[in-house]
Amino acid sequence: MSFVTSRLLLDLLAVALAGVTIKLLDDFLDYAVDLASGNSSLIDVLGSGSVVYTLIFAVFACSINLKLAAPLMLSAYAVGMLKDPAQMLPLGLSARMESVVVALASWSIFGWPATLVSLLLMTAVEFVDDVFDYSRDSAETSTNLVRVIGKTQLILLSLAVIIAALIIDPRTTALVAVCAPVTAVIADLISRSYRGKAYGS
Repeated sequence: MSFVTSRLLLDLLAVALAGVTIKLLDDFLDYAVDLASGNSSLIDVLGSGSVVYTLIFAVFACSINLKLAAPLMLSAYAVGMLKDPAQMLPLGLSARMESVVVALASWSIFGWPATLVSLLLMTAVEFVDDVFDYSRDSAETSTNLVRVIGKTQLILLSLAVIIAALIIDPRTTALVAVCAPVTAVIADLISRSYRGKAYGS
């Protein structure tokens, strides 16, 4: 196996592990909503151990390629906090301010190209997730952007964000484009299968 091929496979693994970390954290934070709406979640499978597994996956991802995995995970947090930007968090900052602090920290440590492309990609993932989740969201409680700007508009905006990311860093964009849907599908299959067995369906 050539060095280029092995490096590509390792980077794919780093992005995949970062994706699992992000998915676990997202499911953990949204678990109450998922439980109330009857949606499947990886937290059903892992239970209280989900936090430990999230840490393990994050460490493995960063040990393979810190400069690739860390900005993606930090950006996922920064973008995710903007769902409710006025919310006050335990550190005394609003979600908006904490997002800015995390983005600036990533920028100062990993540089603007890695941070910017990660922010764009995580924004695109969030947009696409909203499109797919639209039919399952509750009209009363949802922060789904489809309800704000419309499905077609959000799809077009997602494409624009992905193109911008592609211009900045084609390689990272391609890696995330491969890993994100695969991670999402596998996680959904695992959580749905577990819930089906748990409820005897």
